[in-house]
Amino acid sequence: MTLKINKADERTHLLGNNPSQSAVNIIQDIKNDVDEENDNGSSSISMVNPLRESMETIERATELEFTYWIMKKRQWSRIQRGTFTNEKRGFSILWFLFFMIVYGVYLFLQIYHFERIDGYILEFILMGFISFSLGLLVPRFAVIVRIVFLEGYSTLYLFFIFNLYYEKQYYIPLISLGSGVLVFTIICFFVYPYIMRCIFSITGAITLNVDKDQWVRGESNRFTIKQKNLFQKPSTCIYEGPLLDGRPHGIGTWMDTSYQGELLTGFWEDGIPLGPFESMENDTRSLLVNLRIIYGTNGGGKSWLDRIPLNIGVASIECCVSGNFFKGYPKVSMIKGPDLCKCQNRCTCIQSLLDKKYYRHIDDDKTITSVVVSLDKKMDALAISGFKPLHPKNKTVSIEIGRQDNVQKLIVDNNWISSQSNEGILFIHGYDHDLKDALKRFAQFLALGHFPNYIKPFVFNWPSSTSPLLYWCAHSVASDNDNHRDLQKFIESLGQSGIRNLHIMCHSMGTRFFLRSFSKIKKAFAKRKPIVYSNNNNNENFNSNNNNNINNNNDISSSSGFIQQPEQDKSLKYINKINLTNLIFLNPDYEINTFKNDYGELRNYCPRITVYADHRDEAIKMAFRITQKRNLGNNIFGIVDDDGGMLDVDIIDTGDLDSNMSERHHSFFNINRLMVDDLHDLIVTGKRAMDRTSRLKSVGDVFRFSILPSTVVVV
Repeated sequence: MTLKINKADERTHLLGNNPSQSAVNIIQDIKNDVDEENDNGSSSISMVNPLRESMETIERATELEFTYWIMKKRQWSRIQRGTFTNEKRGFSILWFLFFMIVYGVYLFLQIYHFERIDGYILEFILMGFISFSLGLLVPRFAVIVRIVFLEGYSTLYLFFIFNLYYEKQYYIPLISLGSGVLVFTIICFFVYPYIMRCIFSITGAITLNVDKDQWVRGESNRFTIKQKNLFQKPSTCIYEGPLLDGRPHGIGTWMDTSYQGELLTGFWEDGIPLGPFESMENDTRSLLVNLRIIYGTNGGGKSWLDRIPLNIGVASIECCVSGNFFKGYPKVSMIKGPDLCKCQNRCTCIQSLLDKKYYRHIDDDKTITSVVVSLDKKMDALAISGFKPLHPKNKTVSIEIGRQDNVQKLIVDNNWISSQSNEGILFIHGYDHDLKDALKRFAQFLALGHFPNYIKPFVFNWPSSTSPLLYWCAHSVASDNDNHRDLQKFIESLGQSGIRNLHIMCHSMGTRFFLRSFSKIKKAFAKRKPIVYSNNNNNENFNSNNNNNINNNNDISSSSGFIQQPEQDKSLKYINKINLTNLIFLNPDYEINTFKNDYGELRNYCPRITVYADHRDEAIKMAFRITQKRNLGNNIFGIVDDDGGMLDVDIIDTGDLDSNMSERHHSFFNINRLMVDDLHDLIVTGKRAMDRTSRLKSVGDVFRFSILPSTVVVV
């Protein structure tokens, strides 16, 4: 039984064309209409609904309504939160002038109109101080806080203007009135979406248009929702994509033409944009990106210092990447977990998450349209992003346009092996972070960098405390063996899930946590072995004898003199060994002398070690005052070993960077554009600092960013 709807038909989004009718009456009327058509033998019935039932149109409208209000809540939330601006410390000359003018009116009324001078001097000073303070502070806060301040200021303003100080009988009514208005404002602020929903329900201001007579379940369809506004021009919302049970589900696009509505394209689930997705606001043109990260955590308990059993899950994080940066962003939502890892021997939790598609990348459904081909000077060979060479010194590549599943894409010749999503990047946070802090920080970095989909992101959260007063406690926890075992289990789970090449980024005290645990977690990594090239024949013999190992391992180190391949190990099959491709230490809180002792073992497993240091870093300076030991995070010179030679470590001096930084100069790697681009180049192309010449210049034994101070505006 189906319902006939013509292309131009419109039905109200909530309660039909007649708002006074109930949903039950509407459905019953539809049933009666359909029964009458069937009795008359009508044959002009179109396939409007996938379920072949008469109630589908109303149900679909109701389900699409759910998505409509979800998107409106997102829109209102951004408007209400407010944004960070380029104005110094949030100062606004308009707000300051507003309060000063209001204060001037107050003085005029008191002195010239009411002729109140004697005995009112303290009152004048008090109102002046309050007006001046609010003029400076109000712009820093969100809309709701500004409204509350204005209401309180207005109440005090009227109290003094009408001289109610000695009229005690008005105290209670005035306080009650002010409190009532305040409570009403807060309630309206938080229930505003529901108020608007009720208004639209009563007025029937929302209508649904089906853009074609027939639509097929599971296929892309287009629906238009028109909204009538009382004080603004009508707006239109369009959804184009597949539906499941009447709600957007799968890859779809939403467009809203109202102010700060959004054009959102990405993955929907049960009517909600869960991500990954990309979104652009109307008018402001602000860009937002939602991405997913797999995480492991054992942090919890009191002040996040106590260890809990290892939990694993997937989170969705929405970040601002261009235009306005909205307050309260990045926003974290848990897609799966955190769930307790119950694996006894080999952990398969991450593999399970991948198999069940909890992790997704925004480019998963896109074809390859570009590849980066660069010269690896050390190996005297080519390097291609997303591919590994079948032979260590591959100097040729053939790229052609082919078709796969009737879609054009770039195809690389058989001498190059696709990474096939077997590459990962693991972030280990520093001191004073909980799980959400770590996810937000790393997600902002990934969103700005837009890393390719073959690199999967991972975060490990350890109990580093959430109080700046517990440094020594976190310092001790970073060396705790139980926490190290959890990290080892998490990394081994990466190997079980198919990750063969891993980049590890450690920030601040996360460096200490990782290096203290390395004696345990190194069992999960493939040890590097030297390559000896005597002549071309030997080269060919080496290639032919080791092709199987290379195919299984899928990685050849680009550092001269070494090939990274797994050793046989009784405790773990070599096919699950991981190549430690990059070690990146960001403002590391770790002693230089201890790092020298660790260096030899690290180089046995990792071909590229990079340290980003800043002599201005206040957090590292404080660590030095506490430990009285020279710290790696403040060192902007080459590191000399005990024999007088230089350690093969890229030291990057970030002391010239001055954008998107706090006065501490400690936590900017994820928001400073040059830092993000340099890390992207290091991770994606594998270039050492000497080869990243577009932004780095060699100065002695370290590298500095080639950049002008932000104060230089004209040359």
